[in-house]
Amino acid sequence: MTNFQLCLIRETGVPETDVNLPPCWRTVWLAGGGLRLDGQELEPGGSLFSSGPLAVSGGTDAGADWLRFELLAAGAEPKLLPSSQLLSRQDITVSEDEVLLRLDQVSFPPAAIAYRHVHPGPGIRYLVKGRLELTSDHGSEVARPGHAWFEAENSPVRAVADADLAETSFVRFMVLPVACAGRPTINILDASDAAKPRRQVTQRFVDQKVRLAQDL
Repeated sequence: MTNFQLCLIRETGVPETDVNLPPCWRTVWLAGGGLRLDGQELEPGGSLFSSGPLAVSGGTDAGADWLRFELLAAGAEPKLLPSSQLLSRQDITVSEDEVLLRLDQVSFPPAAIAYRHVHPGPGIRYLVKGRLELTSDHGSEVARPGHAWFEAENSPVRAVADADLAETSFVRFMVLPVACAGRPTINILDASDAAKPRRQVTQRFVDQKVRLAQDL
């Protein structure tokens, strides 16, 4: 087993001059504004995967609002920019040399429920819009836009979207077994709940296999 850490960094702008972020396994998701990474223009809802240095073009859109999900070696320090907010930093242990890194977005209509379930890998979530009531073995909390939370591998959770809001959605980055490539990972724990309609919709942005033993 190897120790790593998962980080979520929110950027509310771009640097004044060009910056290179150091190599790591990284996915980026743009919430708003415009962003240019490695010469590629991202529009809101756009995403990117990178394992090498990542060039951030300076001065392109001061209104850019973007998320950096990063998988780093244990003890490494994430590179922070003047606009950086380190929202979550979690130690994880990975037992396989090759894993699947997934970035996706889950959207709920009013009052939709993700019944008590688990996923086969750890991950960080960030609520983009709406309101979500989360209940786990550790207690309950209400997530509102800008809230980030961590779910460990095979850790049961139940999520209920607010009934009075048109849409609730979060963006999620997970470290998964490679066998999960191209398929959903949610495992509903109660058979009667599993038979109920699933109202939430998942949009997958990145499904990338990486070999962790490889030097970046």
